Amino acid sequence: MKFEELNSRLENVLIESGREGYTEKQEKLIKLSKQGKNQLIFTSMDPELIDGLHFISFMRAPEMLEGSPRVLWFTPSWESAREKVKSFQNLMKRSDVTIEIADDKGKIIEQRNAIFEGAEVIIGNPKRLLEIYNQNGIHVNQLSLVIIDQADTFCKDPLILQSIRRIAESLPKCQKLIFSEGTHHRLEDFCEDICNFYETSEI
Repeated sequence: MKFEELNSRLENVLIESGREGYTEKQEKLIKLSKQGKNQLIFTSMDPELIDGLHFISFMRAPEMLEGSPRVLWFTPSWESAREKVKSFQNLMKRSDVTIEIADDKGKIIEQRNAIFEGAEVIIGNPKRLLEIYNQNGIHVNQLSLVIIDQADTFCKDPLILQSIRRIAESLPKCQKLIFSEGTHHRLEDFCEDICNFYETSEI
């Protein structure tokens, strides 16, 4: 599918980055997101999907809005957070959208200040995101999308799940996209805790 057929705001940025069109997997992902419903999506977290999530993040935050992130993205580890931030920055370097990291291998004061000064998209692991959130470093009044990838991994650690729940319970009404590569006995309860209602899909 051509870019302009799905979302015109992405067209110039992606064409300039050398992309020719969405893949079938990315097209399905973006269409699910555009429905606006909470989703538990069973799929593998591969580079193709990660690119699709970057596209969605840009669609939700196509321009700067000082001090008010629109996308909050939970990922399991600091390594994963850094990889996703780097790939997003490379893809969107011709735009003015700002992405910041919240990972527990970095300096919390520097990360908090960078986020507070303005970030449209924040990607981080739950422990550090909660620490910064508790310090009033993340304003959520304009938040429109929460991404939780590899939820089955999170479900293996009740403390990590609790960190996400503590943030989620204070968020405004916004879409939540939860991704899982497999099932876990805590997964359904977790989804019900942070979503009033959600649909289940596969990609």
